[in-house]
Amino acid sequence: MVDCRNFETLFTVEQLKGELSSSALGRELLSIFTLKNLTPVYQPIVDIKNQKVFGFEALTRGPENSPLHRPLHLFHAAEEFGCLQEMDWLARETAITKYHEFGNKEYLFINVTVNALMQNSNPQGMTLTCLQELGVDIEQVVIEITELQPVDDYEMFVRSINHYREMGFKVAIDDLGAGYNGLRLWSEVKPDFVKIDKHFVSDLDGDEDKKRFIETITALAKGLNTKIIAEGVEDEATLKILENFGVDYVQGYLLKKPQLEPTLDLDYHWDKSYLMSYEKNETVESLIQQSEAIKSSTTVGEATEFFLENSTVDFLPVVDDGKIQGVIWRKELMDLLARRFGRDLHQRKQVYKVMDSSPLVIEKNTPLVDLSRMITEYEGNHRGDIFLITEEGQYLGGGCFLDLLRVITDLKVKSAQYANPLSGLPGNVPIQKTISQYLDQNLEFMMVYVDVDNFKPYNDHYSFEQGDDIIRCVAQILHRNIKEGKDFIGHIGGDDFILISTRMTDYQQLCRDIIEEFNHIKAEFYSVEDVQQGGILGKDRDGNERLYPLLSLTLGVLLVSPGICEHPQMVTSYATKAKKQAKLLGGNQFFVIDSQNLNLA
Repeated sequence: MVDCRNFETLFTVEQLKGELSSSALGRELLSIFTLKNLTPVYQPIVDIKNQKVFGFEALTRGPENSPLHRPLHLFHAAEEFGCLQEMDWLARETAITKYHEFGNKEYLFINVTVNALMQNSNPQGMTLTCLQELGVDIEQVVIEITELQPVDDYEMFVRSINHYREMGFKVAIDDLGAGYNGLRLWSEVKPDFVKIDKHFVSDLDGDEDKKRFIETITALAKGLNTKIIAEGVEDEATLKILENFGVDYVQGYLLKKPQLEPTLDLDYHWDKSYLMSYEKNETVESLIQQSEAIKSSTTVGEATEFFLENSTVDFLPVVDDGKIQGVIWRKELMDLLARRFGRDLHQRKQVYKVMDSSPLVIEKNTPLVDLSRMITEYEGNHRGDIFLITEEGQYLGGGCFLDLLRVITDLKVKSAQYANPLSGLPGNVPIQKTISQYLDQNLEFMMVYVDVDNFKPYNDHYSFEQGDDIIRCVAQILHRNIKEGKDFIGHIGGDDFILISTRMTDYQQLCRDIIEEFNHIKAEFYSVEDVQQGGILGKDRDGNERLYPLLSLTLGVLLVSPGICEHPQMVTSYATKAKKQAKLLGGNQFFVIDSQNLNLA
């Protein structure tokens, strides 16, 4: 274990004995400093988009069965006895050292209290020195600023934070909304991350004010190029709301409690059923190419001979016991050996010393559309045109970006063949295919049939071009009210749409939201006169003049339980009946049919 001895430069235990030995709590603190008796635990921060661990927050625990076990008590006691700065550093050093032992490559979020940061005696560069001694990349560490009290000297506070940024650290503001200077600090420091206090996250499902707060903060963050982390996520409903608002990262007991060891496995697993539409059914497994692999103990000379004998091979995976260690790229290896004395210096080395240790590694069951998105958003450096494929962490082979592009292009072409040219949405063939896949998997889902009322009179009165604008408008409203990537929208034709989702508990609110948004904007498509008179004057089939009301929406909802509907035609038939029943209620209504209540005898 590497010992970061910067801690001893702050003080000696002897210096604190006089102040701390006068009370039981002081002696408890003295014991912690003497024995370095702090335990770091690590809670994962999860990327919502790819549903994987993005980083870990290091949290500090005092000794078990001690009044100072809880971090709040620990740091308040340290502040009371005048040794907060020392406790802050001991916690930081312990967390970094332990994390390094585990060998994780994800971001490490380290808490630094405002109170310790503001002390004039706060030594400079200790964290950086510790990282250098351990060989930890500074870009892996995020300094998380935590407020315990109001900031008196704000300018000094900002300078202290910028000191970390200038050294290369990323910076996060903790507990936005709970601190004293959150928005001002955000504006002036421009942090990489902002963490929303758990007060605004708890009970989010039933609190409209909290929803508006998070929606506003998320929109602000996108404009300021800041990533949002929501803390205190403890239930699935909250997670789905945050996901829908576009929050970047989440942290909380639903995903995983703080652990002694920072592992990548989570307690919560996202529902993958939405990936079954025919465009998303293809996985990385279809791209696997068998590829020769070498061990990390293979010499550079042996790898070179392999490349010379196999002129079409551009890379060599480095694999030990089925686990990927890295990749040797032909071009990089040849460039290395072509340097002056390159062959003499390197050919007897083992390949692990010169390999790319962070290639792109993908599980075989990853949908191709997800892989395409990952590659597009990948912030690392693609050093070759391949990625490596695994099954439960075991190496299977390689995949080529060009093959991925070809397959994705084929899928897009196939999708375009069946897409409605007006809305761009999938047409009847993919609609039926999607329903079949849900039925085959015995999934519970809902199908919403959306119809525009009084569309023909509008089309006849205003023109086909403006009628097309209405169709596109409805398509956009449906897009805004679904969960992107998890719900399916199809366009049957004309003014009829289909929405399919597994969000069974949300259907009433979903229907209300769609109807409300359409009602809010439909007046834009009418003249002032028609809006004032409440519709369009026209003649019916018998030649009689009548007033056709303003456009409205009718929604028929079918709740499909597993094993009841035998084929897609049955599903669409009952969804159509639900729509017809809704029409009988008048405009802007929805009607629900539950398949469990159907008499299919």
